[in-house]
Amino acid sequence: MTTLHTISKGPSSKLLESCLSIARENDALLFIEDGVYYSSELASESSIPKHQLLFTLEEDIIARGLQHSILNKFETINYRKFVELCTFHEKVINWF
Repeated sequence: MTTLHTISKGPSSKLLESCLSIARENDALLFIEDGVYYSSELASESSIPKHQLLFTLEEDIIARGLQHSILNKFETINYRKFVELCTFHEKVINWF
């Protein structure tokens, strides 16, 4: 069973650390709202395992002016792909 985890708060919230404590290898992490700051070059990338599937929401990146500082390991997606991810995974956990 795979899970889509959505992270909606920035790095100071420590939500990612809580999420990673239960996330499995084939789970996906989607960073939305202020969570997109995790995908920026300004955030520390060392805490995210390399095997995780990482996504970030394009509209939230643009709203925060981060479109030129997203790390390569993150796939930037739109709302249509967000819906596809929700239906692909058997479970969705929202971290807020």
